[in-house]
Amino acid sequence: MTPEGEQRIVVRMSVVPERSGAAWFIDGAYVSKVWQALQRRDRPDYLKLRRLLEASYLNTEAGEAIEDAYYFTAESDAAKANSFHSALSFPPPTGPGLRVKSYWLTKKALHWPAAMGGGPVVHPQTGEPFELTQQKAVDVGLVFHLLRSFAIRRWRTLFLAAGDGDFHEAVQHLVENEGVDVYLIGALSSISDELRPYARAIVRLDECAEQLARSIPIRAT
Repeated sequence: MTPEGEQRIVVRMSVVPERSGAAWFIDGAYVSKVWQALQRRDRPDYLKLRRLLEASYLNTEAGEAIEDAYYFTAESDAAKANSFHSALSFPPPTGPGLRVKSYWLTKKALHWPAAMGGGPVVHPQTGEPFELTQQKAVDVGLVFHLLRSFAIRRWRTLFLAAGDGDFHEAVQHLVENEGVDVYLIGALSSISDELRPYARAIVRLDECAEQLARSIPIRAT
């Protein structure tokens, strides 16, 4: 028995479970450019890529898997994009289970600076004005969903298919402050110097292209 008036304070220690699982974020335009630079006639199969990442870097026997997967893009051909995006969204084992976030493209006519005479930039032979096509909001959207996903899921591993140095602040925070292991997917020549130091490893598409290739049917003419 406790003496009268004495209060017993019981401190219960909460056990924080070990973090596991992974997230997979893809800059679609970046992967497309890397694949085109390989001068292949096929396309990357994202289901094969998902399987490769999980088998190579996650403890699948312990139940580790990619929990959140996003594909970011800006498309000009809506009909063609819808079919492709639908295929990306099918969950495993029939598809890669990617949540597609599609943004928009802008076109801007280029002009010479005033110091060089001004005027539009045109093709030297046809005289056609040159327009710069850029995707808008993709980088901002990727960073927003990346940090939101981590805040909810608290995953341990990030697979990031991107090379733009604009992502380095978010990646630096996850690595240095949150202890996340980051694996970059792409090509050594196109991953920025700002991103590269934070990668535990780089999954080089040129080295695993044969494993990831999806053949394009040749139609008879």
